[in-house]
Amino acid sequence: MHPEIVQIPWINVTIHSYGTLIVLAFLLGSWWAKRTAVRKLGADGERVFNVCFILLFVGIFGARLVHAFGHYAEFTSRPMAFLAIWEGGLVLYGGVVAGLLFLAMYLPKRPELKGFALLDILARATSLSLVLGWFASLLAGDDYGKPTTVAWGIPAGAFKDNTNAVKSIQHLDAGAKLHPSQIYGSLFALGLFLLLALVAKKSKVSGRTAAIFLMVHSVGTAVLEAFRGDGKLAGERPYFIGDVLSWGQFLAIPVFFTGLALLLIRRTERGPAQPSVGPFTAR
Repeated sequence: MHPEIVQIPWINVTIHSYGTLIVLAFLLGSWWAKRTAVRKLGADGERVFNVCFILLFVGIFGARLVHAFGHYAEFTSRPMAFLAIWEGGLVLYGGVVAGLLFLAMYLPKRPELKGFALLDILARATSLSLVLGWFASLLAGDDYGKPTTVAWGIPAGAFKDNTNAVKSIQHLDAGAKLHPSQIYGSLFALGLFLLLALVAKKSKVSGRTAAIFLMVHSVGTAVLEAFRGDGKLAGERPYFIGDVLSWGQFLAIPVFFTGLALLLIRRTERGPAQPSVGPFTAR
C-alpha cells in the first residue's frame, strides 16, 4: 500500500504511515477522553491526558512484546527490531492486557480520577482510536485479508511491494482481490463506539460500559480473524496453538472473562463510603 508518506533525503528521514497514524489515533482518542472526563466527571484534564499518554507506551510495549514472542528467532537475531514499530507488528490484545494491568495498579491509588467511571471513558476512547488505527495497518500493508471475490475487495497487487506479504499472496494475480480486513476492523470499531455510547447513556452504573467493550471486542476480534490472510504460513502473525489459535485470539479469552467478571461485579453503583470491589476504585 503506502508504508511511507514522504522521504526527506537531505536529512535522511522517512515519515512512515504506520507510526504517523498510530500517533494520530492516540491523539484523537486522548482528546476525546480528556474532553469527556472533564465534562462528565469534573476530572483534571491534564491528568487524564497523562494517563492516556502512559497507556500509549504501555500498550505499545505489550503489543510489541506479544509479537516478539511469536517471532522469537527474528527478535533474538535483531533485538533492536523490537523498537521498529514503523515496520508494523503489534498484537492488539497484548496492548489491551498490558493496559488493564497498569490501570488495575494505578487507578485504585488515585480516587480523584473516579476509577470505574474513567475506565468507561477510556474504553470508548479506545474504540474511537481504533477507527483510525486500523488504517495504519491498511497503509502499511499489514493485517491484509484472505483472497475473495467480493466486489469491495482490495487488489492483491496493492500489497505485493510489502515484503511481509510475499509468502502468502505473491502467487496471486495482481488482479486478485483480498478481503479489506483492515476496513472491517475500522467499521467494527466505529460500530462498537456507537454501541458503547448507547450503553453509557442507558446504564447508570459505572464500569459496565468498559465491561461491554471488553466482551464485545473480544468476540469481534475472533470473527475478524476469520477474514485475515496473514496467517502462520505467511510467517507474519504469531500463533499460540498451531495454525488454529493466534496470540490475539488467545489473549481475547481472558479479556472476555475479565469483562464478564466486571459486568457481574458492577451490578449496582456504590456510594463513596462503601468499600470497592475488584482492582478499580468505585465511583
